[in-house]
Amino acid sequence: MIVVFTDLDGTLLDHETYAYDAALPALAALKARAIPLVLASSKTEAEMRPIAAAIGTDQPMIVENGAGIANMALPRGEETNHYESLRRFLQTLPQHLVGLFEGFGDWSVEEVARRTGLEPAAAALARQRRFSEPGLFSGSTEQKADFSSLLDAIGYQAVQGGRFLTLMPKTSKAERMAELIAHYRRTTTEPVRSIALGDAPNDLAMLEAADRGVIIANPAHAPLPVTERERHGFISRSQKAGPQGWNESILQLVGTGF
Repeated sequence: MIVVFTDLDGTLLDHETYAYDAALPALAALKARAIPLVLASSKTEAEMRPIAAAIGTDQPMIVENGAGIANMALPRGEETNHYESLRRFLQTLPQHLVGLFEGFGDWSVEEVARRTGLEPAAAALARQRRFSEPGLFSGSTEQKADFSSLLDAIGYQAVQGGRFLTLMPKTSKAERMAELIAHYRRTTTEPVRSIALGDAPNDLAMLEAADRGVIIANPAHAPLPVTERERHGFISRSQKAGPQGWNESILQLVGTGF
């Protein structure tokens, strides 16, 4: 049994337009072979549900950078809401760090739309957060280190994605992927093999943990570093960006049975 785990922005979805039309052949191939497709994104559950419905997947989803798992059969996941704790942290920073981080909670729907390229309706869904706070840090390297240290002291971390620095619990897409692989193993007598696709630093642990990882090209930011897993052939890179690269990679891996 193969299970595919995929990032959205810059991977399955175009970095600028959020379109996935170029990936339709590979999506059809996964559906024809009954291969589960798990969406793993920094997006909220509210944002991801309509995307999952449009793509045609009803699998659990890894939401808010791995801070939670949303089961499509339930109205919402069971995890604790961390968002209020993170917003309190931002409101009690020492003076030399005040105002250096701005997140979705500081921005209006219109501002979130402007900074993300989302339509206002989608931007409103992006502000419906439960586990994490994406934003931008404008301070120096030293100030960012201080900020991260204070965040670490209260049990949270800052993870860099393709666009934003996300404040979140100390978990990852990779940890959530492991939980879901264990779930799929309980449903079958076959071996469960995983494919993971992503483009940004917050995807790297997931790519490293999968049986096969694919780094999707994204000219909007620096490429991910080469790791030992890649040197040994377990991680590959797409030549094309976004959904075009996703489409080619999936068709190749599924076609060969990797």
